[in-house]
Amino acid sequence: MKKEVLKYLAGRLIPALVNLALIVLAIRFLGPVEYGRYSLLLYTALLVITLDFHWVQVSILRFLGGMPRETNVVMSRFFDLTILNALFSTLLVILIGLFYFHLGLIEMVLVALFTFLTHFYLFHQAILEAYHCSVRTAILEGTDQVLVLIALLTGLFFFELRTFTLIFGSLVFGLAGVLFLRVLIRVRGLLTIDLKHLYWDSRFSGKVIEFGYGIALWLFFSHLLMAADRFIIMEYFGYHDAGMYSGLKDLLFKLVTFASFPIYISYQSKISDQWNAHHQPEAWKTIKEAISFEILIFIIVFIVFMVVKPMLFDNLLKIPELNFWLIYLPLLMASFLWQVALLFQRFLELVFKSSRILIAMGVCVALNIVLNLIFVPRNGLVASSIILLLTSLLYAGFMVLVALISSKKLQAG
Repeated sequence: MKKEVLKYLAGRLIPALVNLALIVLAIRFLGPVEYGRYSLLLYTALLVITLDFHWVQVSILRFLGGMPRETNVVMSRFFDLTILNALFSTLLVILIGLFYFHLGLIEMVLVALFTFLTHFYLFHQAILEAYHCSVRTAILEGTDQVLVLIALLTGLFFFELRTFTLIFGSLVFGLAGVLFLRVLIRVRGLLTIDLKHLYWDSRFSGKVIEFGYGIALWLFFSHLLMAADRFIIMEYFGYHDAGMYSGLKDLLFKLVTFASFPIYISYQSKISDQWNAHHQPEAWKTIKEAISFEILIFIIVFIVFMVVKPMLFDNLLKIPELNFWLIYLPLLMASFLWQVALLFQRFLELVFKSSRILIAMGVCVALNIVLNLIFVPRNGLVASSIILLLTSLLYAGFMVLVALISSKKLQAG
């Protein structure tokens, strides 16, 4: 368990710190309006990429992990799917950018490049994870984030750029740089692609979709839960309020996720091992142990946040309007409930088909959107924060309730 936590910290520390720094720098120097535009465009691209490509990424992790490295045909088929999905996703994002966001030429080019290159970044990331190349995965992710930060700092303080295109330009620079590095340091036999032929197979593509669509839909719903309220706030109050809310939401969720995710990483494998060894009661006890650790971590994060809160809102982010407990406290609690739900979800995935979890997630997202449409026009950011807390509580509560029922059945059986 300690080894897994150390691997997580080594591989995720730099990306987590860079992500937090990006949020703070963007809000502080670009302002809420530009961060709001960046945030909505980013989630637009992520939603499209997730729905169009994540099922391919999941299937790479499943199929390549159990195959020898010299799998030219299979690797080429996955690469061809990646190219086709990248072209389709990029075209769709371009259309949304033109007709909904009304982007200019440079803005459109940068967003399109980000969408296109992200597919190949995820493709290489999945290959490295499938072959358990944890060090190279950490290098890939860490290098990307360092390049992003270098480009962002250069644009802010050397060229004095103050628009959201700087962030997308930095993201594109990071993706292009790390993909070039990936070509230079690739391991022989790890990436065997035939670029001279098109390896299209409808049966193969059907199997890929069949396996990966459930996980892709769940991730799509999770992104939609993070994004829907931002779009609704923007439509009623503009980019300034959407940017403030997005910045705080991103900051709190990433902070809590980084602090508590080592618990999930270390305990989820232990839960799976106990379950597969037919020690179901022990698996349930392990979940309760993990939850106790997550509660402890949340208390520490909460105390630290309350101490630095005045400096964070007034001096660092310069958004004192959000220093209101009905805005930040529901967001903080929702981020914790989300981590709790993930732990119970891992247990339920071993007991039930994932379709039940997917339906529960879809219902919570739909409820979140409906409630935001009703209450945000009258109550603003406070409504969005409280609604996110309520829907997160509903999803986590469903996970806990079904897990409790399942554990009792296992103990009785």
